[in-house]
Amino acid sequence: MTLPGPEPPAMSFRGSTRPVPFSGSAHRAFEDACRSMGLDPSNVWVGGYVDYQWNHLGPILDAYRIDLRNREVLEFGCNVGASAIVLAHLGARVHAIDVSSRLVALARANAERYGAASIEFLCVRDTRSLPFDTHRFDLVYCGSVLEYIESSHRVAVQREIDRIVRPGGIILIGGTSSRLWPREIHSGKWLVNYLPRAIDRVWGASRARGISPLAVRYGFGRHYDNLDAKTRGRAFLESRLRMNSSPLAVRLLVSLAARLGVGPGLLAHSISCVLVKRV
Repeated sequence: MTLPGPEPPAMSFRGSTRPVPFSGSAHRAFEDACRSMGLDPSNVWVGGYVDYQWNHLGPILDAYRIDLRNREVLEFGCNVGASAIVLAHLGARVHAIDVSSRLVALARANAERYGAASIEFLCVRDTRSLPFDTHRFDLVYCGSVLEYIESSHRVAVQREIDRIVRPGGIILIGGTSSRLWPREIHSGKWLVNYLPRAIDRVWGASRARGISPLAVRYGFGRHYDNLDAKTRGRAFLESRLRMNSSPLAVRLLVSLAARLGVGPGLLAHSISCVLVKRV
């Protein structure tokens, strides 16, 4: 799917070259910043995260025909900046925010080693109020972040994201832990998704939990269409096969979702969906 606007020549992710670090000094500065935070720069979720997102976010954008060149894009919850770097590499004008000032600084250092200095990184402590104009963005990407928002704040945050997405724009959700599944994907803990949050007071610590697929699908408002449901999972299937997911498992998921009339990404252990804001 191409975002509305002037029609550029067709662009295929398959024909793009992956981003690579180009500056030795910036690379060393990033590694030093990682170590100062107690992080291993060789870890796939730190120094290798750009490659991971190129291999996972890239096929999703391509399968849904989302052309980001010269579009206004926000990464909500940028972590080490990997997704923002991929989005900028594909031609988007990227803003990226996180609640952690240390992660924002690390993401900025990561972007510098990839030559993506045009990305605007910003620390936003309270995401219930975002420092952007209404209808500012063509696309907002939320990757593995919604489940970390304090549950009492989540509705307000999702409605604030809705405010900054323009009519016809997209909210892209990916990598979000589902509370339907018995094993929480980030922590690897079994059955914690099914336990009430009140029990955390007994443990004396907050445990990671997934989020309800319905909260993802409708939390931004009911004026969004889910492309997965409208296309009966065709783009979902294409993107997952290109990520080397199990063909049998993906096809069964798509078939089940079609029978239920929902997007297959809402049934997966890692929730994903492409929500388009109605004009």
